[in-house]
Amino acid sequence: MIINILNKRIKIVTGAALLTAILSLSACMHSDKPQPVDLGKDECAGCGMTIEVPKFACEIISDKGKCFKFDDLSCLFHYMNKQNLSDSTVSKIYVADYEHPDSMIDVKTAGLVLGNDIKSPMNGGVAAFANRAHAQQFAIKTHSILLDTWERLKVQHEEH
Repeated sequence: MIINILNKRIKIVTGAALLTAILSLSACMHSDKPQPVDLGKDECAGCGMTIEVPKFACEIISDKGKCFKFDDLSCLFHYMNKQNLSDSTVSKIYVADYEHPDSMIDVKTAGLVLGNDIKSPMNGGVAAFANRAHAQQFAIKTHSILLDTWERLKVQHEEH
């Protein structure tokens, strides 16, 4: 009977130790998935303004899994320059899909439209689209430029 009690305790302790180890390992793993923007509550990491316009929201996920949210791509790029963030310290950059602002898309695959008539919160003038054909149509409609890569936008912001 004492042996049965000891065996049960050993199993419980072993199970608890295993669960603790699994939870510790999962806590060390960093997610590079986009995080929802809480409009009217989240602040832009760049300028400190409250994020109010969902179709221009964007975020950086660091290589350590930390999420930095922005109200405009202009703020995001200025923040990256100011903080000397490089591609090696940034895991992902997400932008809101202009047509579906509750959906965050990878900036590297987004159709990015740059134009003076695109009124974003910090006047960055960039709208992002998951659908590249829709981005092209929007660019024509707003007399804007459909950028061929996100690097073009990045370089432009490094120069200013």
